[in-house]
Amino acid sequence: MYQRHTLPNGLRLLTYHMPFVHSVSITLFFRVGSRYETAELSGISHLIEHMIFKGSERYPTAQIISETIEGVGGVLDAGTDKELTVFSAKTADRHFDLALRLLADMVQHPRLEPAELEKERRVIIEELSMYHDSPQDWVSVLADETVWPDLPLGREVAGTRQTVETISLDAIKDYLATHYTPGNLILSVAGNIDDDHVVAAVQELFGGWQAKDAPTWQPCPIPANAPRVRLEYRKTEQANLCLLTPGVAHASPDYYPIILLNAILGDGMSSRLFLEVREQQGLAYDVSTAPVSFYDTGTFVVYAGVEPKRIEAAIQAILKELSRVCNEEISTNELTRAKEYTKGRMALRLEDTHSIASWLGGQEALLDEVLELDEIMRRIDAVTSDDLRQLAQQIFRDEWLRLAIIGPHKDTAQFERILRLS
Repeated sequence: MYQRHTLPNGLRLLTYHMPFVHSVSITLFFRVGSRYETAELSGISHLIEHMIFKGSERYPTAQIISETIEGVGGVLDAGTDKELTVFSAKTADRHFDLALRLLADMVQHPRLEPAELEKERRVIIEELSMYHDSPQDWVSVLADETVWPDLPLGREVAGTRQTVETISLDAIKDYLATHYTPGNLILSVAGNIDDDHVVAAVQELFGGWQAKDAPTWQPCPIPANAPRVRLEYRKTEQANLCLLTPGVAHASPDYYPIILLNAILGDGMSSRLFLEVREQQGLAYDVSTAPVSFYDTGTFVVYAGVEPKRIEAAIQAILKELSRVCNEEISTNELTRAKEYTKGRMALRLEDTHSIASWLGGQEALLDEVLELDEIMRRIDAVTSDDLRQLAQQIFRDEWLRLAIIGPHKDTAQFERILRLS
């Protein structure tokens, strides 16, 4: 059973005691990411995440930061996405206080030296180049631009070369002061550590942080009349495609139905798309689906890598399976398998302290509540085949289909003609 606390300055703390392990994981979730940025500051959340590792008041260089945590065998990590920026540390339980002191100083007192900023700009530009050179990665960026053109959710999290080169140090300081506030932070701790000890340590290290309201996210409804097909021409041996439809928000009552729909359609080697597109027709080596949820919206994504001359056949095979799930009842056996698959994978993901700390903090950050695993299992079990078919009919509709392709193709009309479910 987890414990939940709120400090007077608004910081939320979740703890989970695991007496049978010898480690502890600390995860900090700041409710800020690329969807909070203006177009001119695209990539600033990710840039700040990098800069926080370059030195702080008590740990003034990147080397000192890394040696502090690695000197006790620990691991330090971070990541930025569209709605959250996350910092984490995992150490042996006896080094909890050291890891928490390090994280507290990094996020509250980063040095932000101009010379380090210039170096980190170059690092991130290289990171962007690496992703751009990988079509199977970059197609998802192209896909988001297709669904949300000129909107924050349609932008690459790391920004563009132009924005990364021009974001000023003053803009970084202003953005930090605006979004890195205790009321915008969820701190989650799991491992062999006493709740009272964690509360006292967090109060000591974070309690003096002044409370301040932080801005909320910008709504991003999916535009209805945007172009449905986006092509990026490259002379590749394989075409990479993302076919997208609207999905559901984090807190939607259809969240668990879409998770099960994903299991049936494209999650795993026994899913419909894997069996049909790869095993039966041999049209793709890799085909999969993924539901992506945000605070107010979401997408359902089908990815495939196919031989360019067979891309139309692959898209038509995918669309046929989406149409089937709209029009045909899902059998009891298939639904039961999807439920057991989903519950089993969920349980396997919660096997260590880092997974549990991330699971607890992520729910609090995105949902403002934490559901116990048993409650989630009950919600999954309550989903019916009618729920899935109604959801499929709602999201798999011709007018909402979007397609992004990287490969040796130039004619959007070629794909507009086949982009229909019936």
